[in-house]
Amino acid sequence: MAGITLDGVSKRYGDGHDAVRSLDLDIADGEFVIFVGPSGCGKTTALRMIAGLEEISDGEIRIDGKRVNETAPKDRDIAMVFQNYALYPHMTVAENMGFALKLSKTPKAQIQQQVREAAEVLDLVEHLDRKPGQLSGGQRQRVAMGRAIVREPKAFLMDEPLSNLDAKLRVEMRTAIARLQQRLGTTTIYVTHDQVEAVTLGDRVAVLRDGVLQQFASPKELYERPAKLFVAGFIGSPAMNFARGTLTSGAVETAIGAVPLPDRLRQAVEAGDGRREVVLGARPEAFALAADAGERPGHRFTAAAEVVESLGSEVHVHFAFGVAALDAATPVTTRGLAVAKLSGDAQVTVGQQVPLWLDTEKLHVFDADSGESLTATA
Repeated sequence: MAGITLDGVSKRYGDGHDAVRSLDLDIADGEFVIFVGPSGCGKTTALRMIAGLEEISDGEIRIDGKRVNETAPKDRDIAMVFQNYALYPHMTVAENMGFALKLSKTPKAQIQQQVREAAEVLDLVEHLDRKPGQLSGGQRQRVAMGRAIVREPKAFLMDEPLSNLDAKLRVEMRTAIARLQQRLGTTTIYVTHDQVEAVTLGDRVAVLRDGVLQQFASPKELYERPAKLFVAGFIGSPAMNFARGTLTSGAVETAIGAVPLPDRLRQAVEAGDGRREVVLGARPEAFALAADAGERPGHRFTAAAEVVESLGSEVHVHFAFGVAALDAATPVTTRGLAVAKLSGDAQVTVGQQVPLWLDTEKLHVFDADSGESLTATA
């Protein structure tokens, strides 16, 4: 096992495109870290630079404290798990899992022992004599993981390993990967575009956008204290609701009225001078029916229900509040609709004027120009 450090790492292609820009990360020994972001954000490029499959334009990568910029991939002592499994169809499961050890001239008895131990961990013992074509997608992905495990590397690098699986298998494999990493304790970097995978798997999550690190924190911190508007909109499902507004004397003037800020948020945002344009953020679970909120402090307003989604344990109400789209320069846009996540017994119909309550203790405030959070540390 080993820690991995990226110090100002950048990747610039010949056409001038910056795929990754000055990436700084310090990944602890045994940590499970997720790289997440939309397509083209640079997460796979960053992973491939760590693996040595992409040259670094600037900066330094250290594995176990040693600079590896010029070190060949085979000498970095890392193991990769790819999206497409990359199994040899003519070999058995056991042969696939032990192939790298065979190439390194490991004694046959040792190969058999390490393959057997990995197969037991991955529940593949009864499949060792089968060919990949005889296995399900989830089993093949476990074989690919087994091939990485038997090498006992310093780190695992996983590039969207579950994207080829159906939804049910993804959930099963996600659980299996989490258990496996906890059992082995091997430093792991996992690339995904799926924010649900990111927040359920990782000890910490690096959110990237256009090659730039937006925030590197625990899933809980990303959800509760997003540092940027982009992170707030990317992490969480349904996504956070946003509305432009004007900050004036302890409240934000929006299309749903003057939303009061609690003391801790007011102190954070009023450090500036007078009126300022902001973006107010509220997660769907910050809303409730006004009747259910009782006398609790917050903001009450009425909105028209445009779409109602009943999910059994909860009801999602999409309501219009008359706000024009945020301009193109803002990282997250809205079409004047917001989502309230209500209890499953909420009785709401399309077209109904719904009295709603917003828990102002759960609000987020972002600078309208920079997208930086004004309340992340409040």
